[in-house]
Order: sequence, then C-alpha cells, then structure tokens
Amino acid sequence: MDSNITKGLFACVVFFGTLFLFGGLVSALEISVEPATAQREIGGKVRIHIYANGATDLISMGVKVTFDPAVLQVVEAKKFEKDAQGNIVWLMDGDGDPATTEDQYSNPAVEIDNENGTVTMIGGRLTGTSTQGLSGKVLLGWIVFDAVGNGTTSLTVDLAKYGPGGPANKTFDNFVTVSAVVDEPINVPNQLGVICVLDEACNADINENGYVDPGDFAILRASMGKAFPDPSYDVSADLNANGYVDPGDFAILRTKMGTTCAPCP
Repeated sequence: MDSNITKGLFACVVFFGTLFLFGGLVSALEISVEPATAQREIGGKVRIHIYANGATDLISMGVKVTFDPAVLQVVEAKKFEKDAQGNIVWLMDGDGDPATTEDQYSNPAVEIDNENGTVTMIGGRLTGTSTQGLSGKVLLGWIVFDAVGNGTTSLTVDLAKYGPGGPANKTFDNFVTVSAVVDEPINVPNQLGVICVLDEACNADINENGYVDPGDFAILRASMGKAFPDPSYDVSADLNANGYVDPGDFAILRTKMGTTCAPCP
C-alpha cells in the first residue's frame, strides 16, 4: 500500500474513532430480530438475524443481545461482513477493494458469553477514500443457538457499549453515520424476540399462526434451495439453522405437519 493510501486510511480510522465520541444525536433507527418468535425441541437449533431498520448512511453499529443461558447456548455469532456479491458490509477495508484481503479488519471480535447469556457485536465500515454508509434495512449479524433446556427466554437487545457515565450519561456512540451524526436506535433496550423450548415443541410453525399447516410448507417451499446470504433465503424457514433451506428443514416440517402448538411455559 503506498504512503498516500496509508495516510488516508489512518485519517479515516482517527475520524471513525472521533465519531464514537462526538457525534450529535438524532433518533431514526429501530432494531428488529427475525424470527421474532420460535419454538424448538431440546437439541434443536434456532438462527436469528439482527437488523437495523430505517438506517441512513450508517458506518458503525453496536448491539448486545441477552438471553437465558439455562434455555439457550450460543454455537455461532457473527457480524455480517460481506454480502452475496462480496461487497463489504461490517468490515474495515483500507483500499475499498474486496478482492484484496491483507488490509481488511473485522475487529473488534464478536463477544460470546454463554455463562451470563450475552452476545456483543460491534462493527465498522471504512472502505478507503470512498466510504459509503448503509441505508434501509441493514443486517447487523446473526446468532445460532442450541436449545438446551425447557423454558422460555426473551431476547433483549441493547446498545453494545456505554461509556463511563453509563446509560444516564452515555459517552460512547454505537450507531454513527458517515456525516458524523449519532443515530442510536429508539427502541432499545427492549425485548425484541422470544424463544420457547419444549419437549414437544411446535418447531415448524413458520407463519406463527399456532399450527403447522400448508401455509408453513408454502413459505419453506418458496425458499427451498436458498442459502444465506441469497436475498431469497428466509431465516424463519431455516428450521435446522444451518444457513440453508434444504431437505433437512422439510423433514422437520413433515414430522410436525398438523401439529397444534403447545403454549410456552
């Protein structure tokens, strides 16, 4: 990398760090979790996606998801670093070229704390001299859980980090735009998802109508053969949480067809 590009990247990193501390405040974003509700049997898996809705030119994000570790344990948690076309999402890329990887940085790493039931992910997007923010419905990352114990757990989403002053006197800005404006979500902290683990779970009720029926099959069929991050991939139809909608998901649905969902405890 030549000296001019190196200096430019250093300037961007310094600017990025400044954004966290000194951006102004505006409210627009909302965080969502998909699927928002799900049942699973013990030993099953559930994959959730975390989105920022209503984004405008975001270049940083940070969320913390809290769950009951007696009900769920994390087997995978990742930031959405590249899309289906290889475009940079939550990844630092010094020259802005996804094909060159020696100047790409995904730090800080996602923090998984299964003992206390938390996942923390922070992401930045700096792409050389032409950084562009992310707008619209923006995927932040995903978590794959193992269902380990009967019970119901809320998925509570909060900001990833607070400064020394804590929530009452926050000095760390998690969501910042390319124009140095702080755009923190207006609906966190909040319970944005519910996962229920039962011995006889209704784990194929994709449309959440209380039954496993042809409507659920129609949703699964529409996404059959699709893998994340294909836009046609539907995380709610990925019943075995392997990143694909495949015959394994159909097998789960088939064994549950006609089931009426039991109430969560």
